[in-house]
Amino acid sequence: MRQLSEAQILTSNYPYYRYSLDYALDSLERIGAENIEFYACYPHFYLDDAELSKDLPGLRKSLSDRHLSVRCVTPEQCLYPVNIAARDRIRRERSIETFRRAIRCAAELGGQYVVLLAGYGTLDEDESEIWKRSLESAAELGRMAEKDGITLVLETSPREYTTTHNSKDVVRMLREIGSPGIKGMIDTATLGYSGETMGQAIADLEGNLAHVHVADGVPDGHLILGEGSLDIPGMLRELDEAGYKGALSLEILNDRYVRDPHRAMEISYEKLREYLNS
Repeated sequence: MRQLSEAQILTSNYPYYRYSLDYALDSLERIGAENIEFYACYPHFYLDDAELSKDLPGLRKSLSDRHLSVRCVTPEQCLYPVNIAARDRIRRERSIETFRRAIRCAAELGGQYVVLLAGYGTLDEDESEIWKRSLESAAELGRMAEKDGITLVLETSPREYTTTHNSKDVVRMLREIGSPGIKGMIDTATLGYSGETMGQAIADLEGNLAHVHVADGVPDGHLILGEGSLDIPGMLRELDEAGYKGALSLEILNDRYVRDPHRAMEISYEKLREYLNS
């Protein structure tokens, strides 16, 4: 690679969600990790239950003791009832509060980004109504992110999970919000859902690419690098040719690795280093 480097790699606590936070952080330290994307989930750090003023100093120390730095915070928002486009206002407001806390968490840990899904409605609902609620909530969060020096990165996923199904949808939402506090991102394992190639997604984001999740898949699955059918080296070459400067974050998150998350992250980390140095 001409421009991509190992310094852009983020490991993460994603595959360790059935283990304690100490186990996860000890494992990442053994792997040789430095910068991470922090998955805010139970039992590691569930934002809805955390007392931030009380609990963040302890989390910061746990990270510092292992020489780990947080670059991005991602609250769980697929498995938990977190949905900023919910029709039910109570749930929507509670979900917005979860992201307010994620933004504060990222800022206090010295991070730069928070991953955001734009929310979803019911499958029998008019998508234009869902879009309006999503837009309103994301705009509110964008204003807060700006004030705290954090950038929200908007992810794509199928309709069951979010209103932004592809990179063109992301750019449309960015234009309608008009906030520098929100950018786009790419997930290698969800490109199959959107029907995009890496090159198409880069082009469609029109210079708004700020974050990349890296995982293998068939095409989906968030698998260990090398266990799926995705051309990860080819995708990395396209990012390299585009002059991408942001993080390459390993989102290895699949139930098949629940009993050995250390192996899942270690293999993926070494594979990604190998790809970048080839």
